[in-house]
Amino acid sequence: MSMPVKVLLAQIAPRLGRWEENWERHREILREAAERGVDLVIFPELSLTGYMLKDFVPEVAVHREVLATWLEPMAGELEKPLSVVIGFVERSTAHRYYNAAAFLHLSPSGTVRLVHVHRKVYLPTYGMFDEMRYWRAGREFRAFEAPLLGRCGLLICEDLWHLTSPYLLSLDGPGLEGARCLIGIANSPARGATDLQRFTTANAEIWRMLNRIYALLLGCVVFHCQRVGVEDNFIFTGGSEIVVPTGETLGQAPLFEEAFLEAEVHVEDWVRRAQNQTPPMVLENVDLVLRELERIHREANEG
Repeated sequence: MSMPVKVLLAQIAPRLGRWEENWERHREILREAAERGVDLVIFPELSLTGYMLKDFVPEVAVHREVLATWLEPMAGELEKPLSVVIGFVERSTAHRYYNAAAFLHLSPSGTVRLVHVHRKVYLPTYGMFDEMRYWRAGREFRAFEAPLLGRCGLLICEDLWHLTSPYLLSLDGPGLEGARCLIGIANSPARGATDLQRFTTANAEIWRMLNRIYALLLGCVVFHCQRVGVEDNFIFTGGSEIVVPTGETLGQAPLFEEAFLEAEVHVEDWVRRAQNQTPPMVLENVDLVLRELERIHREANEG
């Protein structure tokens, strides 16, 4: 049996626009997690700022390197390494703004390594959402090597509603061996009550289906962290969960309330079991997919 990775999903309610308060809350949670021997803490989308920022976006934006600098004092207090995923507003060198997520690794030596940053690619601008008005869209999906977890992918909310996002990450690696862990962070407002007895919502049920589909089809472990709380009459759902490649749920947080979902995950064992029993990605014909996509794109432009 492989060594387990102790993961904590921090389903919190960030304070809108109050990044100093939110930053202090992050540090408190990280300190407590470190004391319990946690290896990885995952926060939700825009965990440092809240979601409905609108014209306040430039006021809370930071360059990605600042996150590591802020965490260095804490790193020196640690007894063992600790990784963290944080949602933040990124200010680029050209002063453009992105809804971003950073994976950072803290070492007891006091150093903090910025392992990976993902900029949200798909910006919902329909119904209650107006993200393209305030954000620039990311332009790439890249898997990365994460301490203890191995090859990982990191996506933000709407990215997960597009099949190609996790699909590309699952293939992005040597020999097409891409992400075996998929980290998804989100801010999902409650929409459509479906079962009053279980007090659930349509979007919560869809998230559960998506997480299972990706875990099963891609043979990966899915870490899905949602937020809760209320902003501008948006009620955020919660329901964070961890799903393994068999479709089983290792743990699930409640809806509509803050919670800290903690689990020990034998990533290597789950991925190996998936490859032995149902290895769909091993059989993937990438040349065929690429050829057909090129044909579809060519014919669409010709029309």
